[in-house]
Amino acid sequence: MTSPSPRTLQVAREGLVAAIARDTPGTDLPRLVKVLDALLAWSVARPGLLRFRTDSTRHDVIAFELVGSETVFWSVVVTRGAGPALEIYPPNGRSLSPEDRALVMQTLNAHSRAALVEGDRLRIGFGALKNEGARAAVLALMKQLLANVGQPAAP
Repeated sequence: MTSPSPRTLQVAREGLVAAIARDTPGTDLPRLVKVLDALLAWSVARPGLLRFRTDSTRHDVIAFELVGSETVFWSVVVTRGAGPALEIYPPNGRSLSPEDRALVMQTLNAHSRAALVEGDRLRIGFGALKNEGARAAVLALMKQLLANVGQPAAP
């Protein structure tokens, strides 16, 4: 018996788009897919830092991890009734320094209607990321977090 082959990014994208389509009424689907494609393009452009996780058994999840570790840097999940959301450093991943966590919360809260409070998962819905300014701010935040990965935390 052979083990299943790992998912490709294209297959994962197709599965996620199908999950988004099931939960997205009206004409919003192309705008949400544009958010997904921007996240994927941004991540694929950093092959020395990020790697697509091929092991997910769920078709409504895509995740990228830090190269050289199994730490998930970001993931997207589609939740019925809430749609797709980007999560930065899911709880089972690397812990953020208090300063980085505060920066992530501040950035996400500046672009989302639902404010995060301490202890919340660091998520922002694709509805907020349809706005190009919000998407650019979150991608800039992610770039800054990647730059901080190899640096020791301040005492």
